[in-house]
Amino acid sequence: MIKINYHFLISLIIITLFFADINLSQTQTKNNNDKVIELDKCGFPIDDSNEILYLSPEYMGYSYDSLLADLELWRMSEYVKIDSIGLSVQGRPLWQLTISDDPNNLEGKRTIHIHARTHPQETEGFYVTDEMIKILLSESEFAQTARANCVFYIIPMFNPDGVVLGYPRKNANNVDLESNWNTFPHQPEVAALKAQFTQLMASPNPIEVMLNMHSSSLCARYFVYHHENGTSSNYAQLEQGFINGVRSYFPGGIEPYTYFVSWASGTALQYPESWFWVNHGESVMALTYEDMYQCSQTGKFDSTANAILHGVMDYMGISVVPVELYSFTAQAHDQKIILKWTTATELNNNGFEIQRRFAESDFATIGFVRGKGTTTNKTEYSYIDKDLTDGKYYYRLKQIDFNGTYEYSSLIEVDVRSLDNYTLEQNYPNPFNPSTIISFTIPNVTLSASSLAESRDEGSRVQLRVYDILGNEVVTLVDEYKSAGMYNVEFTMHNLASGIYFYKLQAGDYVESRKMVLLK
Repeated sequence: MIKINYHFLISLIIITLFFADINLSQTQTKNNNDKVIELDKCGFPIDDSNEILYLSPEYMGYSYDSLLADLELWRMSEYVKIDSIGLSVQGRPLWQLTISDDPNNLEGKRTIHIHARTHPQETEGFYVTDEMIKILLSESEFAQTARANCVFYIIPMFNPDGVVLGYPRKNANNVDLESNWNTFPHQPEVAALKAQFTQLMASPNPIEVMLNMHSSSLCARYFVYHHENGTSSNYAQLEQGFINGVRSYFPGGIEPYTYFVSWASGTALQYPESWFWVNHGESVMALTYEDMYQCSQTGKFDSTANAILHGVMDYMGISVVPVELYSFTAQAHDQKIILKWTTATELNNNGFEIQRRFAESDFATIGFVRGKGTTTNKTEYSYIDKDLTDGKYYYRLKQIDFNGTYEYSSLIEVDVRSLDNYTLEQNYPNPFNPSTIISFTIPNVTLSASSLAESRDEGSRVQLRVYDILGNEVVTLVDEYKSAGMYNVEFTMHNLASGIYFYKLQAGDYVESRKMVLLK
């Protein structure tokens, strides 16, 4: 078949919409050479008789073989169970991931369902879904909370035949699976997914949120909002709250709920969301999400995934710590203290006030470090407090959200004094649950060079490791060069049993171990 320049067609649609001054959120139509063409919710023509019939797999990106490879990787996680909900027209399994802290025991778990790649060309919807899977399989505080409270059913490729055959929007029978929910007999893929929905809705823990992941030629990120004329005024308010909640985690990244308004003339019956509304009403937040389809601004899939998942948790009333502080350390050197801290994830994080207390004084703010807003990437920060006199100092971080809410870190204690010997202090508190501080000192060590004139003061290569009572290494806290100074390392034990543990410091020829006790 002839391959057409699809970027040109999409650009033509957007340019035409601009000059025609048509509001898609109200009409979902465009004016092209005096001909009105109705667009679907993804911004593509409903009548596709003049559209592309084939796209090469390379053009669409993520292939069926890529899915099979990822399934093997996902299967390695203890939080995942993989099975099939049915078969496609050509007999390919419709693979589904079940994600929870114990995917074989889902009693009492609240249910979220996500499916992607109904339209094969809309690969971006899958990329957001893939980032959601990465987040849910991580060991972040958020992921642990989500898995402990919920089960996520995720179908990463609902239309595998279309992907393999290179059909942009249809399955092997040349049918658009997205708008086939009120046509009988159903296509095999629709029948399988509807059966899955029916089974889950009849279970003790029915679906509360259903997300239908797509991408749009309109070069915007948005949810397809259902007007109260096709739902109810109360459900419209619920939709607005959900969409606004997601947007708060990705400021400026996702359009307002008014961007694309559907069902203004009544309930459409052909979509998955239609089935939920007709059969279960306000009990399920069922929405289509549209990412950017092959636009210059396409990307930030991790930020989008993070926002959606946090929005889902908020909508369901599941509380999650907004910023996860991975470590907070301090080093004293040459009458100054170097503070370093690392976050595992951040959510609406405006930044950190650095607060200090000396002797019997109250805490005072001595600086501010800007945060990263919302990110699932590990982020490192530092601050230097200079020109200090000898004595004992206490530091804490005041993490502040964009909305003004805040939370304090634990305290760190630092002595500013001369550095003569290696030391490894007893952790404090001890026993502890779940966090404790391990302090050690690295003295000035002179490393001889070729002449005395080239001699210089250096620190040491430092390793600080934690072991269980059998001598198995649990974690390496420090493994790097450290200049002379005093260090405090905050250590948090998640998912470890109560008992006795040992921490060992090795720096040059100096080796020392101490015992600590975790009580839960």
